[in-house]
Amino acid sequence: MDRRQKKGGGAVAANLLSMKGGRFLAVMNKLGEALPAKVGDAILDADDREDALKEIVEAINALPRFALVHGVYTRRGDLFENFIERCKEKGIDLARFSWLGFPAAIPHFDPNDPETVVVLDATLGTLRETFEFAWQWAKDGQEDSGRSNRMISPAKIRLLSDERPDDAEGDGPDFTPWTLSWRRIKLDTNVGRRPFDVRDPKSPGCALLFMAAEHPKRIKAMDRKKRLGFWLPGLWCMAPDDRVWRSVPYVDFSFNCHGLWLDSDAGCCSRDDLAIPSFRE
Repeated sequence: MDRRQKKGGGAVAANLLSMKGGRFLAVMNKLGEALPAKVGDAILDADDREDALKEIVEAINALPRFALVHGVYTRRGDLFENFIERCKEKGIDLARFSWLGFPAAIPHFDPNDPETVVVLDATLGTLRETFEFAWQWAKDGQEDSGRSNRMISPAKIRLLSDERPDDAEGDGPDFTPWTLSWRRIKLDTNVGRRPFDVRDPKSPGCALLFMAAEHPKRIKAMDRKKRLGFWLPGLWCMAPDDRVWRSVPYVDFSFNCHGLWLDSDAGCCSRDDLAIPSFRE
């Protein structure tokens, strides 16, 4: 459940549970009338309030207005709203952002491809700030998460296009701060390939962390079969003891910590359970 759902749903549930018996039953009756008949009956027959609320939430989530795209993706109309709320929570001034090019209409999901996703991509003041903002947001949408020592916070990262010497500090010339852009990403491309073989400077980087943050159900659905983890091919990263840029971050679902996992490995390595996503028009 993402932060917005936790915040709103938790408040509604708390208010309902605090109602006195007669008022609670009246509200349940109204909800029962608004929902499909069998759901209304289940609400009224529930043994306790928690069971009734569970029935309500499940029924509301099944309505077309609230249904997730392909069962795992946040609806297009909620993506920008969620980003605004997150920035407000973190005290980030939205006026600092500018759209890359003219702010185009939100792209559509592909109805025939459950692994093409719509993402609101962003940059903050630095690449590192962008990475950590998106990662923390992605973490907050999961029940549990973990991070390898190779990706110790704050991560030492740079864009793939950054050709400065290995010891150069700060961001390279291709990083533009405080931007917004709509992107479509194909998540299941280049499965089992080596990042070195297929990526290029236009490959997605932090956009994939924003995908994980904006679509938490897609992360929970990862099973290493149909819904895979993925490299962040547009980025280099450097482990604490490294002196050269040779590793690539990746995101996976860890069955050990039962949650989101951030790690890295050499770009010359391949894994059958990781894809190398690519942008899609």
